[in-house]
Amino acid sequence: MATSSSTHHRRTRLIGQAQQPPEPVGNGEEEEEARDWAELPVDALLAVLRRLDAVDILTGAGHVCRPWRRATREEPELWRRVDMRRRADLPYDNVDLQVAARAAVSRGAGRCEAFWAEAFGDDDFFLFLADAAPMLKSLRLISCNGILPHRMNEVIRKLPLLEELELSHYHQGSITTCLTGVGAACPLLTSLRLSHDRFYYFRPGVTGGSEAAEIAAMPGLRSLELFANSLGNGDLAAILDGCRRLEHLDIRHCFNVTMDGEMRARCARVKTVRMPEDSMEGYDLRYASPVRDCVYYSSVMYPDF
Repeated sequence: MATSSSTHHRRTRLIGQAQQPPEPVGNGEEEEEARDWAELPVDALLAVLRRLDAVDILTGAGHVCRPWRRATREEPELWRRVDMRRRADLPYDNVDLQVAARAAVSRGAGRCEAFWAEAFGDDDFFLFLADAAPMLKSLRLISCNGILPHRMNEVIRKLPLLEELELSHYHQGSITTCLTGVGAACPLLTSLRLSHDRFYYFRPGVTGGSEAAEIAAMPGLRSLELFANSLGNGDLAAILDGCRRLEHLDIRHCFNVTMDGEMRARCARVKTVRMPEDSMEGYDLRYASPVRDCVYYSSVMYPDF
């Protein structure tokens, strides 16, 4: 009886299949070949391309076909954010990042609003950037030591719409020189990040006073990160007095700051404060342990350390 029921169900299934129109041989492959990805609407194509980094577009997607190449060259909206930070999955030996960055910024046709880079660039490139991207709102530079401090200052002061500035792991010279007059030149600045890669307990004849004075002249700051900076209590007090809108303060590894009762009271009005001894959880840049032994650290090469 069980055998007869099984046979009946099998016949029913086969009859149902026979009544369906037959699928053409290789239908899936033919459909895939027939779908022309080059004919995507511009909005859809841009939505795809925006998911890629600038280097991916310049070295890959921009060469897929003529419509894609046209979109990457003729749609400035695609280049409003240019991220040239290094990625582990990209073979940088085959990519000239400086050439790629110039191409990306140029394609932005003056509309680029964010430029982020790591370990490349020189005076000529950054002066080009300031002229080619006058609407820049975010400038984040990590280990970009190819530009001298006075040139860096010139570049930053050409960007009056700047809201976010990062100069991390900058070893070319004085951060104070880089920041001179920036508060007045960039009145919309709300975020500043100046991270060193290591704190030195003993730095002969070095103070953070002049750097702190430039930061204190940025009254619109809401977020400030000074990792491994040499500033002391007086410098931090000056910054807090000048930056009354500060909401987020990160002074981890700033071991010249003593969080006594007075300093804690000054910091109490700041919504979020990361103290010198706080955990490094969430920190996204490389750093080394503080140097506790008395070592000579050249004030010529690194005057802000």
